[in-house]
Amino acid sequence: MTRPEVPAGAFPETPTTRIQGAWPSPADEDDPGDVVTLGAHRAYAYDRDAVGVTAFRLDSGDIAWHTAVPEGTAVAQAPRLVGDTVIGAFATAERGEGTDAGRRGITVIALDAGTGRSLWTREIAGDKVAADSEAVQAVPHVVGADAQHVLVASYEEGYATTPPLSALLDTHTGRVIWTDPDFKGVDLERSVAVGVRGDGDFAGRSTSGGTLLWQRDLRLGEPRTADPGPGLTWADGAEAGNTLLIDPATGATRLNSGDASLERCRYDGWNTTVCTGADGSGGAVVWAVDVRTARVLWRLPDASAHRVAPVITAAWHGVVYAQAEHAMTLDARTGNDLRTDIGPLSPTVVNDGYGLVYDHTARTIDVYRAGGAAVPG
Repeated sequence: MTRPEVPAGAFPETPTTRIQGAWPSPADEDDPGDVVTLGAHRAYAYDRDAVGVTAFRLDSGDIAWHTAVPEGTAVAQAPRLVGDTVIGAFATAERGEGTDAGRRGITVIALDAGTGRSLWTREIAGDKVAADSEAVQAVPHVVGADAQHVLVASYEEGYATTPPLSALLDTHTGRVIWTDPDFKGVDLERSVAVGVRGDGDFAGRSTSGGTLLWQRDLRLGEPRTADPGPGLTWADGAEAGNTLLIDPATGATRLNSGDASLERCRYDGWNTTVCTGADGSGGAVVWAVDVRTARVLWRLPDASAHRVAPVITAAWHGVVYAQAEHAMTLDARTGNDLRTDIGPLSPTVVNDGYGLVYDHTARTIDVYRAGGAAVPG
């Protein structure tokens, strides 16, 4: 394992380079993590124009390769990087001929991260709406991917005119292990895929054969879920408070936030997830949680220590990146301040060598080269 020699990793005053592409709009206008996946030396993103995947060199901003999906019509969020493989999901449409009405579907592809060479392609039948229909088509996205499995889901948020669809595939071959037309996949773990069923119940399905492992009505209003890190699934509803971190393998509650609403969690890639939200009075809060034990490590604000809750932008390998009066970093395990001079802006996507900041006005991503080197630890 490596640990940063300079945990904060200072950044220069100006970007090392910028990258720009025809990627989808991020759900959070300030977060490039919605549209790019960061590798050690490249960023991977969808292209909405020449529909496919593009790899950008982080040191120069140049395009390393682009691989098109000829039948692709729409993309959402970002592809996933698993080892040396990039996984992407695309909405596709086949126009009918004569009495054939055509169809819509999903294409999942695996590409070599270094060259963009296609490793496998798999087509999955989608909804039964004709390809030339004016009905809104849910756009698929890769929920999660690991060395064994890829979870792809296609659904609309809120009221939906088309049914959801989730599919689990083999990472190496693209073989479809199972599909479920009544399952909004939200989290992938080694042995279970977690999602929300049409009746609002949370459920876990086995990654080996699709067996329903558990199903639970959390009574959270309109359910919202996300992946805060390995061994945890974030679950929330329309009402304030009572955010849950649940065990994806069993559905059991591991942490209940009480009157606080934890709106987003950022996993640092090691053993800590940092969640942000609001307390019962609406004030900003930050909680750091151990992903193995679900124990709260620290909270901010801390009135006794005269410490406020900063705006958290990213977490990576034991370091939390934040914005208070200035860009700063904190220790992920203790919450102690590390540095307050990391640069003009706190990055929102970080790896061991680079920090990324999204400029939503220009629709560009500013790339900053980190100042600290990693050493064995």
